[in-house]
Amino acid sequence: MPKPLTLKPRIQKQANTLLAEREKPSRPALVSQALILCPLPFRRVHGTTLSRTTRLPDGVLTVKFYVPEGDTLPYGNDAVLLDLLCSESRRMKSPEITFDRAAELLEKLGDNDSGASYRRVRERLQRLANMTISVRRARAGFNVRLVDSWDLGTTKESKQEARGERRMIPYAIRFSPEFFDDLMSFYVPIPEKVLMAFKSNPTEYHLMKRITHRAWVARTQSLIPWDDLRAELGSSDSNVPRFKGDVRKVLLKLALTWEDMPLTFTEEKAGIAVHPRRVKVVTDTPKV
Repeated sequence: MPKPLTLKPRIQKQANTLLAEREKPSRPALVSQALILCPLPFRRVHGTTLSRTTRLPDGVLTVKFYVPEGDTLPYGNDAVLLDLLCSESRRMKSPEITFDRAAELLEKLGDNDSGASYRRVRERLQRLANMTISVRRARAGFNVRLVDSWDLGTTKESKQEARGERRMIPYAIRFSPEFFDDLMSFYVPIPEKVLMAFKSNPTEYHLMKRITHRAWVARTQSLIPWDDLRAELGSSDSNVPRFKGDVRKVLLKLALTWEDMPLTFTEEKAGIAVHPRRVKVVTDTPKV
């Protein structure tokens, strides 16, 4: 008698975690389209400049990231923090995001309220604040500091907060007006629980966002050829089976965490087939 199919313990644990996330209520995160199509680097880079370009129906989108000599470009999970800040900024319709407690930011990131977590978030914010971003679209563009100002308090204040004390002035992070205007016009809604499910792997996180962008722009059934998908994602991996395996893993995790995802996928020899579902369209339709 054949043995029943079982998953390896590590894979089973991941699947259980994703299914648990699926049951949680989740509002959409409103993520910058420019940062989906032209993302921050997935891992630390040695240079001070990074440029990415992609083609849109109305022309070319180019995004460049710069930091001064001696500073480090934001990378990896810095993108998760930036996406959540973008979402709060757009939801509040203000370039300034405020928090009554510094711990609120840690809670949004799913981190525990510890000194190490607090220091890590401060380091990420510092990298983002050091960065200049240039966004060039077919009809517009800008070149500005991403963050105009930020205040997440001091280590002493975080300890006082842990004792139940509150400071009189809220913590605040302010985006540049030009970046904020672009975010208000071009964004993609992704459930926050989906962002959290992918946050531990920067490469999968980016794959998920690109595929989700496809979900919003797809109106009819279509096929994404493997070569086109690799070019869109900027993949330099010459191992095609490994790349396809990465895509399959992301699609599986998406299906596990996003029950009402507005499309389904099937794998074909030539690429990934996209099957849009009929979904309710909100009044505030994202410009993707």
